[in-house]
Amino acid sequence: MARANLDVVTGAIDGLLDAALDFGQMPAAIEQVRQLFGGSKICLGCFGPDSHPDDAITNVSDPDLNAFCHRELMSEIVFFGARVASVPVGSAYRDHVLFGESFRDSRIWREWMAPQDMYGGMASRVLDVDGSFWMFDIQRGRWQEPFDANEFGLFERLAAVMRRVTMLHQQLGGISIEREMARRALDELSLAIIIVDRSLQLAYANAAADELLAAPGNPLGLRGGKVCARAPREQNGLRDLVAGASDRAAAQSQMLLRAPDFEGSDLSVCVTPLPASYALPGRASDVMIVARMLAPASGQLTTVQRLFDLTEAEARLALGLASGLSLAELAQRQGIKITTARTHLARIFWKTGTRQQSQVAALLRAAELPVRNR
Repeated sequence: MARANLDVVTGAIDGLLDAALDFGQMPAAIEQVRQLFGGSKICLGCFGPDSHPDDAITNVSDPDLNAFCHRELMSEIVFFGARVASVPVGSAYRDHVLFGESFRDSRIWREWMAPQDMYGGMASRVLDVDGSFWMFDIQRGRWQEPFDANEFGLFERLAAVMRRVTMLHQQLGGISIEREMARRALDELSLAIIIVDRSLQLAYANAAADELLAAPGNPLGLRGGKVCARAPREQNGLRDLVAGASDRAAAQSQMLLRAPDFEGSDLSVCVTPLPASYALPGRASDVMIVARMLAPASGQLTTVQRLFDLTEAEARLALGLASGLSLAELAQRQGIKITTARTHLARIFWKTGTRQQSQVAALLRAAELPVRNR
């Protein structure tokens, strides 16, 4: 390799750093490195219990040859991996130094490496992850000169960059997983979680909020990408709450939105400032709207039965009390005698540890968890 041009080296490093943020760019990034060294083949591969040659990122891949290697040469691969694992993470090595001159007598070299024109390489173990490791490797072909000392020195520096790249990719992957887990957790809530800016422009909605905003009979909707109250008289109140919550010193505020027709349910809304640590760049004034329908959740009957070991009849009576109905009204609605209703109530008191109907109602409201029923 002729003396490396600074711009070419810098371009190769920039390519690797870009790939840390978008791993889809890694094939192009390592191809830049291959061209820099004039190598026959370059590879960023993972060695471990569940790895396969097809998982490697490389400039040239032969699926049939990889399948043969994985099927027939596993013992050789295990030996190869063990020798590489003995090299300190971040250190570079030459193939003939680590494996010895007899390496070319091995099946893995004769039947896998030589057919791919891999006659002399330098590599580095750049990252250990859960019993596996990532290896960065570049090879030269049969009719090429071996890598000299200057090239090996440059590779050591690029291997250090690749180590930082793979570590950063691993960290970003963890953050992505955490964000996905948080998103899925929010989607399990029956509470509607909505994030808007001062103008009520929607920035985020969990699954419950998507359903709420899409249903025409609900008090809260979406118009032109902005959250709005269906009733014009309530829109100003909602706008004032959001404007007030945009002030970091403001406390959370609440309001009740009435259903636009008799078939819908009223909505309890709480508007609160979004903590500055959670705000996105340029969105420091975003606020969070938490909304809940004032209607018994579907599936609540089964939940109450399980929580307090109630029979279905007892659970229906307890939920009726929680909704504000009297014992006589419930007996009439459920078609039972008032004496039977009193028997159910006595059993409810005993099972829930309460003594009054108002205590039963308060207990059921407190015990209801804001989790969506499936």
